[in-house]
Amino acid sequence: MGKTPPGTGPLSPDYSGLDPELMDPFITTFKTGADRIGQESEALRRLLERARLPATGLQPLAATLLWLDHQLPDLRRRSQAARAANALAPWRTGLLPFDESRLLPAGEARRQGAALADRFKAAPSSFGVAGNKPYDGELAALMAELDAHRDDPEFTAAFFARLGADGTRRIVGKLKMGMRDYDAAIDVVSRAFGTAVRAGDIVTRSRDTRAAVLTGTDVPGFAKVKRELAQETGHVGDESLGYLLRAGDFPPAWLAGVVKRHALDPTGPRSPRLQGQDLAGYLDALGNNPAAARLAISAATEGGVPLSRLLRDLHWRTRTSLTSGEHAPDAANAFGRMLAAAAGAYDEKDGAHSPEAAKFAFDLMRALPDLEDPKLPADMRLQEPTRVHLAEIAGAYATEITEGANLGDSDRTQASQFGPVTSNVAGSEPSFRLSPEDTYAFVKLFANTPENLKPFAAGMGALSDRLVRVAAQADGGRGIEHLQRAMAALGYAAGMQFAAERSVQGKLDQQDKEFREGQLAYLGFLVNAAGIAVPLEGQAMWLVLSAMASEGLDSLTEVGETRLDALDDRSRLATLAKERWLADMLMANGFKPKVSAADERFNNPPITDENGRLLPFEKLVQDKPALRNLNDWLIANGSGGTDWSRLGEAVGALDVIFRGARDKAMSAERSGFD
Repeated sequence: MGKTPPGTGPLSPDYSGLDPELMDPFITTFKTGADRIGQESEALRRLLERARLPATGLQPLAATLLWLDHQLPDLRRRSQAARAANALAPWRTGLLPFDESRLLPAGEARRQGAALADRFKAAPSSFGVAGNKPYDGELAALMAELDAHRDDPEFTAAFFARLGADGTRRIVGKLKMGMRDYDAAIDVVSRAFGTAVRAGDIVTRSRDTRAAVLTGTDVPGFAKVKRELAQETGHVGDESLGYLLRAGDFPPAWLAGVVKRHALDPTGPRSPRLQGQDLAGYLDALGNNPAAARLAISAATEGGVPLSRLLRDLHWRTRTSLTSGEHAPDAANAFGRMLAAAAGAYDEKDGAHSPEAAKFAFDLMRALPDLEDPKLPADMRLQEPTRVHLAEIAGAYATEITEGANLGDSDRTQASQFGPVTSNVAGSEPSFRLSPEDTYAFVKLFANTPENLKPFAAGMGALSDRLVRVAAQADGGRGIEHLQRAMAALGYAAGMQFAAERSVQGKLDQQDKEFREGQLAYLGFLVNAAGIAVPLEGQAMWLVLSAMASEGLDSLTEVGETRLDALDDRSRLATLAKERWLADMLMANGFKPKVSAADERFNNPPITDENGRLLPFEKLVQDKPALRNLNDWLIANGSGGTDWSRLGEAVGALDVIFRGARDKAMSAERSGFD
């Protein structure tokens, strides 16, 4: 998330918010209290009745119960509305933005929702003369009204209940026929539908199941709509339902069942089979809902259906549109997003994946390369919009990719196997082991363009920073035993990536070097197009760490003033960034420099802050004299000895280890990693 603008957010006097995590147990307590008051009141009433005494004194309790019964539904609606408004931003927790003024009383919300459905049914829709769509304005006004209440479970449930299941299915066709910007309107309907469907489910993020709250609605008729759309009703393969699911947030189990039956079942009805754009909505829905994606794929592969069969089926059906026969990039993109979601690329972290997500990722990485049969024409292989999402998966499993690429590991000759792996790299706990051959085959799927590689580079950059930090802490300035293992493993991963790029792009060694330097140029030497420094993390970190150095770089002892002023030595700049990062990491964990970075020789301009720490590279890179001082300081601490507890010797040795592993992996590709 970006920074909150001044004067806004939870500290603003105009901010309106609600914390569902606190609201849920509050509602539970409220309901428990109401039940207890009711039980005690009834017991007191019976006692008074047996004693033949008047029960008028219990009237205040009856009034309290009536008030509680009135308040509980509204409290539940507030919790549900706050969740619905933030459903597609799951990283948000705590006090969520919530506009109280948009929440109508329950009865009024139901009345207005049903009335809007009646007006929508009565509204005309026409393509018009030459596609002028004369009723666009009227339909747009109706959709704007629905959008204003899309997070209100009572309003939305009443809207769809009044339309009924068939009327709900016909929404998409009517909007496509009569609106110019029908895609935005369909997304509004989808989000409203998600609110209504979620309304009857138990909703809580709390680990304490006692805090679970039924934040839903009992609008008459909506349960029937929801049931008919989810069950066998003769509408299997109805393409309009996919559009209604594509942007909303739905209960995972319900969504998984619907998508599996309508879109994923390889053994299901084949006339007609959804494909192309009509299939995209279903897959987008799973891409938005990782838990549902895992459930749906698991259900679709029950009974011995191989994952490879499902993947091949979806690959073919997302290539082209059923009606036009043209390529369907949106469907291919949705296919990739669904795979990434199911693998935990969006809701889990590298090195900490759930068993369900990890098992799917493991199976996927071994099955997908079969779709790249070189005997097939290029337009029958994986489509371009799918590939970048495979890089997202690889970035989310950078730990496992690095372990699979590690040619220095004793397990490198073993076959791929699912299950925890004991790595020789400190801080690495892979969920499974891929053989080098399987790792390489998967990386090749997205190594065809620099753009596709970005998510993988981001994941590798984050992993590099974490592994080197853990290794430096373990070594504690006494040597580089753990650091050399970490740098070697990362070097093997870089070499395998370069080998994959060379294989799929047909580049020669010289072109490899130019390509890497082009990548660095893309980053603008770590300064973006707006002139703002790019932090040395994620993708930038990996590009800097793995950059191919030009010939003669090892013997470079100084940066020529002219070349530095022109900033044309991109590889040297990358090396400076890498050495600064390594030096800072090592000094923070006990390694001592021969010459302090605060020495007066390197202090005009300074390369350290007021605490003596090296300045971030993104600051140094904006000041060419500071870069020169950094370079000179690194030279002053250069190698030349064998004491790897000293900063210069350690940095030099680690650089050699990384490049040696990288080059070995690039060479091993030619012999099939034997």
